[in-house]
Amino acid sequence: MRLFVGIMTPDAVDDALDEALGATMRGRAREAGLDRWTPRIERHLTLRFIGETDAEAAVTRAVARAAASSGALRLLVGAMAAPLTARVVAIPVEGAERIAAAVDDALAEAGVAARERPFTGHITVARASHHLRAAAVEQALHHPPLAVPWAAEALQVIQSVSGGEARYVVRSTHPLTGRAV
Repeated sequence: MRLFVGIMTPDAVDDALDEALGATMRGRAREAGLDRWTPRIERHLTLRFIGETDAEAAVTRAVARAAASSGALRLLVGAMAAPLTARVVAIPVEGAERIAAAVDDALAEAGVAARERPFTGHITVARASHHLRAAAVEQALHHPPLAVPWAAEALQVIQSVSGGEARYVVRSTHPLTGRAV
């Protein structure tokens, strides 16, 4: 089973993203090479990608421990959509660094291999089937800066499923019950 730890976006964040990334801007972005937008039901903040594993129970226990160590998160979504990699466009998210580190620590204690790249808080909003020209994408994605507050109250263990109606399936939810971060 392919797993990651994250937080699915709430309606208020999705509404703000839909408004900022409206049809006109999406048309310009499509012309610049973006060919797949992330649907609302798939938007999320990934705290830790795990990948293929048969250790769902250990991951779930580790995430529950990390969630118990933190209170509700004060996140900020914004300011501009920009290329994250050669094929991915994302909106930055600030404020999740501590909980991502707590998840990393709890997963390490559970024997899950360390993260491969440094944590970068973001919500993926679009992908391309080929390498993008960053300058063209940045110009096409120009929109008013976002500053959307988001109070996240739980962590989720999420399964990535191929070939189904739902691409992401929340396997478990863990309330953030500790001291506020």
